[in-house]
Amino acid sequence: MPKEGEQELREELIKRKIKVKKGKSLMCPGLDEISKVISVDPEVWDGTCHRQGSWYRESKKNGQYLIISSLELSSFESYKEAIITKSDFSPPALATVEVMEEMVRDEEFKPLIPQDWNIISDLEKRIWIRWARRSGSDADWDKLFLTHTANHANFMKPRFFIEEKGQRIPYSIHISANLCSCCLELFQVIGNDYPKKLVSPCAGAVIFSRLPKDKYLLVERPANP
Repeated sequence: MPKEGEQELREELIKRKIKVKKGKSLMCPGLDEISKVISVDPEVWDGTCHRQGSWYRESKKNGQYLIISSLELSSFESYKEAIITKSDFSPPALATVEVMEEMVRDEEFKPLIPQDWNIISDLEKRIWIRWARRSGSDADWDKLFLTHTANHANFMKPRFFIEEKGQRIPYSIHISANLCSCCLELFQVIGNDYPKKLVSPCAGAVIFSRLPKDKYLLVERPANP
């Protein structure tokens, strides 16, 4: 929602004696079950995950506030972008290196990649390798970055999906340890064209939001956002 909507929401919740927490530095903590309502300023996408935030900055949501709530906010239904619930989904197949290489080379996908996504410091590489190890992967940086990019591609041009009533439902293509920035799919920055998505927490969400690794979340677009 825009800044004016966020201020209106904050004022209403103060009257209901509900505290709105501020999202700081990372998107991940908003997914922690201990959080009731969190407001994330646009500037947070420029913080710790600045490179990943490039997808947000080049999207239609750039400049808007993200509200993550476990409470119904009936007065603000028109702003609702996603309903996120737990799922028992198990992927029928995960992506191989060969398929992921094809996905990132796709001529329709390549122009959609923000320039900043490819600007990676050695420090960030070391951090992501450490997080991957902590979450159970032995992948090197090249494999991780390929998986990160191909996974986002799958929610824009699905190669891995299930079908329900004739609709494609794309899903995360690898284990949590090898994924990055699941917030982009969960919060409808990527993949908003699909009414449903199945998103596995990335390594960051597992560490900072205490989400179970490899346990998919169902993301549904409201019928009347």
